[in-house]
Amino acid sequence: MRVQGIGLVLIMGVVILAGCGGQEAAAPEPAAAPEPAAAPEPQMVTASASLQARDGFTVSGSVDFEQSAAGGPVTITASIQGAPAGSRGLHIHEAGDCSAADFTSAGGHFNPAGVPHGGPADAERHSGDLGNIEIGEDGSGTLALTSDLITLAEGQETSIVGRAVILHEGTDDLESQPTGAAGGRIGCGVIAGG
Repeated sequence: MRVQGIGLVLIMGVVILAGCGGQEAAAPEPAAAPEPAAAPEPQMVTASASLQARDGFTVSGSVDFEQSAAGGPVTITASIQGAPAGSRGLHIHEAGDCSAADFTSAGGHFNPAGVPHGGPADAERHSGDLGNIEIGEDGSGTLALTSDLITLAEGQETSIVGRAVILHEGTDDLESQPTGAAGGRIGCGVIAGG
């Protein structure tokens, strides 16, 4: 009986071990790597001016400005319609006032540094010197450029918010002082923050 008992215990042990041996402990699944956080989109500050025409002209359009909230260059995009064909001077002027019939209420070119007039590629130029926009025979034209001489941050000396954009009747020669001999003002718009 003692041999049978030992045999029974051995058989049961083998059965138990065989049952356990067939089931391996499941290894825990590795934790999924976290998704990398998307870089936040840079906040942008915007401003724009809608142009009105001087009596006798049909100018319309807009000039839009965009800058990173962190600072840096301002992107300028102008879209003009109803203007005379040819190369027309486009500038930011010091006062946001289009009330005078000839738009002289907008003052002179925006020039906080007190430097000579120039073209947008010149190292020394008025902050408001945007150069010329080419107007086609259909009266429309576009211009895109950037400037590091202006900002959209209100309260700063170089801020253009609250100033005016002027479209001139003539071509800015990019050198004559103080305005590039661009002629009369045919379109004006006050720059408002977005």
